[in-house]
Amino acid sequence: MSLKSAHTGKIGKAFINARRLRSMSQEEAASTALININFIKAIESGDYAIFPARMFAVQYFEKYAKFLNLEINFFDIYNAEVVAAAEEEHDLDISKDSPVNKNIIFIIFISFVFLISLIFLFQDNNKNHEAVEIKLVKTSSNLEGFTIDTESSFDNDINELHHEINKFFIQDKLDSIQLDVTVDSSESEA
Repeated sequence: MSLKSAHTGKIGKAFINARRLRSMSQEEAASTALININFIKAIESGDYAIFPARMFAVQYFEKYAKFLNLEINFFDIYNAEVVAAAEEEHDLDISKDSPVNKNIIFIIFISFVFLISLIFLFQDNNKNHEAVEIKLVKTSSNLEGFTIDTESSFDNDINELHHEINKFFIQDKLDSIQLDVTVDSSESEA
């Protein structure tokens, strides 16, 4: 049989915090306060099943609270009516303090902003898609003119290169004729 509730668990945490503030372990508290270590563990865990009767639980609870200078009343885990009332109160506190109840307006606001963001995102996506199509059509029409320009420019470049090559060959031919002339002039006539 378990004699533990959420309320006794909270009280147990208060005992643990008070003991830790004094920098004591459970063993040190047990030996100094002259309380059985198992009783200290039971009080700190909030489970009073180890105590043989309600009277023992109350006496050790009060002794340990006095040792730690705590002003806590014993939660009567042995009385079913008290436990039921505390659990009902605890359930109400949980439902009031739930994150959904506290932040319902915040959640609705975030959802609304998210929805509006999605709408704008899809509208921008459609506008971008139309803009890309328009640019693609303009680019393709400009591309046709560009190919004509590049072909004529390419022909001009080839003609210029052809002219430079011919000029080089003509100059080379003239240079060789001049050499022949100078060679002939240096030879004596026979």
